[in-house]
Amino acid sequence: MKSMKTILSFMVVFIFILNSLSAQNDSVSVKLPKYISDIQLKHNPKIASYLSIIPGAGQIYNKKYWKLPIVYAGLGTASYLINYYYNKSQYYRNEYVYRINYGVTFHDPDLADIPTENVLATRNTYRSRMEISIAAFAIIYALNIVDATVDAHLYYFDISDDLSMTLKPSLQMYQFSGDLTFAPSIGLKLKLK
Repeated sequence: MKSMKTILSFMVVFIFILNSLSAQNDSVSVKLPKYISDIQLKHNPKIASYLSIIPGAGQIYNKKYWKLPIVYAGLGTASYLINYYYNKSQYYRNEYVYRINYGVTFHDPDLADIPTENVLATRNTYRSRMEISIAAFAIIYALNIVDATVDAHLYYFDISDDLSMTLKPSLQMYQFSGDLTFAPSIGLKLKLK
């Protein structure tokens, strides 16, 4: 019987709290202008970031179509160089492995007059260039994402024709410390609009 009273009293208190919460109205209501409320709905930097995982999609979302050729030219050039340096690296690697394993002076007649040490050095050079191209691809890809995110943040940034800066001389009164006398002070006032 005691537990039934506890449950019943809990339900009454719960219903009372719900009723009082639903009856409360906010006395201050602020209606945002349409352009401010639409900013949250129309253009979101997170969406631009996620879309830019596909290169160029974030720029399309931001309506910066002129950046697409730059993104694809950078990624395409880096991809071409990765492939080119990889093939050259493998070509010299195969020559070096063949010379070391089989003890012959050359495998490819085009490389007959190049010493084995130079073949290895050339292979290492092409490999390092390939790694630099991979790093360039990763940097361009990351810049694609950063660019889309920053453009989305600045999508509604106002650039009006009324941007100005004025520099005017000013005259102010300066009080010396501990003294009750004032002296004029000349300076410059910078106003940005």
